[in-house]
Amino acid sequence: MPGRATLLALLTGQTLTFTAIGLGLWMLSGRPARSFVTFGQDEFLIGALLAGVLILLAAATFYGLPKVAEYLIRAQAENFAFLEKPMPFPAIVWISLGAGIGEEALFRAGVQTLAADYVGAPLAIALGAALFAVVHFAKPAVAAIILVIGVLFGCVYWITGSLLAVMIGHALYDVFALWYVQKEMHRLGVFGQDEKPISSTE
Repeated sequence: MPGRATLLALLTGQTLTFTAIGLGLWMLSGRPARSFVTFGQDEFLIGALLAGVLILLAAATFYGLPKVAEYLIRAQAENFAFLEKPMPFPAIVWISLGAGIGEEALFRAGVQTLAADYVGAPLAIALGAALFAVVHFAKPAVAAIILVIGVLFGCVYWITGSLLAVMIGHALYDVFALWYVQKEMHRLGVFGQDEKPISSTE
């Protein structure tokens, strides 16, 4: 497992690569680079609202269905092995920002936009969401949730035309999700620590 600085550098490189590919696909579709992402007050508000809805749904599931939450946490243990040494909150924010920016640039502004020109919006949304789920290399149950979230991001992007909104929604949701996953993985002892019961309030 690479050190923290190396991991953050690799993830930053991934963000830049995904963003560049997404911009390339956007321009390949004949759209100007200047319209790739726009900045408007309503876009910030839509992004914040999207994140709020996702966080509320996730929190209701995590805290309301603890057995389901534990299953999902354990299913992600291998992919989140880098959390064995806990990440400080600023690192969680950095990782989440990178995911929100890079993945939305690639899968929504790039793949979905270009595909929609040929197969129509519904299939393009499905294609972007499917690729979004595949790159996470998750177990089937987790991949299904990622697919649904990808479809939601795709629909919001299609309706609003705002890449910024889905970037913000994605990034803010990931801050909560990554913070929660890290906390619960250590509470449940998935990295080999003495396991604590699911009913623990620590």
